[in-house]
Amino acid sequence: IVESVGEGVTDLQPGDHVLPIFTGECGDCPHCHSEESNMCDLLRINTERGGMIHDGESRFSINGKPIHHFLGTSTFSEYTVVHSGQVA
Repeated sequence: IVESVGEGVTDLQPGDHVLPIFTGECGDCPHCHSEESNMCDLLRINTERGGMIHDGESRFSINGKPIHHFLGTSTFSEYTVVHSGQVA
């Protein structure tokens, strides 16, 4: 369930029921406009990213040290922060 949304997010609102997906779609790149949307230029699986797409920073920490996001969705945590293109 969406708790809050960030600036510029218009397709989701608090209270929406969503499922996190690690093969997201930005909806803008050539792959998203083809039958290969799983290869999205922005949201395809990247195990080295570790942070949020727009700034590379983690939204999670433990004992004051940042910890990496897992496949962009961090679904092993109770709460998570994801790009709006990574929910269905």
